Amino acid sequence: PFGIASSPKEPGLLFTVNRIGALTTALHSLDEGSLVGIRGPLGNHYPFELAKGRDVLIVAGGFAFTTLRSLFLFLSDNGNRQNYGKITILYGAREPGLLLYRDEFEKWQQIKDFKLVLTVDKGDELWKGEIGVVPEVLKRLKPESTNTIVFVCGPPIMLKYTFPVLDELGFDPTLVFTSLEMKMKCGIGKCGRCNIGHKYICKDGPVFSLEEYKNLPKDEDAC
Repeated sequence: PFGIASSPKEPGLLFTVNRIGALTTALHSLDEGSLVGIRGPLGNHYPFELAKGRDVLIVAGGFAFTTLRSLFLFLSDNGNRQNYGKITILYGAREPGLLLYRDEFEKWQQIKDFKLVLTVDKGDELWKGEIGVVPEVLKRLKPESTNTIVFVCGPPIMLKYTFPVLDELGFDPTLVFTSLEMKMKCGIGKCGRCNIGHKYICKDGPVFSLEEYKNLPKDEDAC
């Protein structure tokens, strides 16, 4: 599956595609103006309606920031911003060059009551942000958990170590949401390859609360 990176407030659709296999290489090889078919969107969505009146914490790792960009731009849009409290983004990557949307960060910093924290596993001579993996930096930041909703998306290893930190910091597991879309296959509930117990990621998700996530059978591919 490909997550939509653009906000409903933006014109058209934006997808951020990492070239890692045959299909993505073919997409990267297309000429501008080529016709591409799209099926979807499939599955549920981040429950932004629950964010009204609350502070928002967005925790992202690597290329999983695509759909969280969509969510953030929707929440911070001039027509919506007054509905939400402080918005904080913690975003990490292995190295500075792998951070997505770097050309947009300066504009985002102009948004009222917004904080962007960037971290990398290994910096360079120009890096001025945090150093360390996302769970470690989250623990150091100690964001306020009261009346805060959290949206998390990242590689499985990041999720595995981020959830315990959120628990330790006192975040309500019914207000912590993550996406398991990387486990989706056909996307329409036919192939049976994305099920965890009785749940199908494509039909019942891919977005689950941390409370729901904890009640799923353990699945190493998902966490």
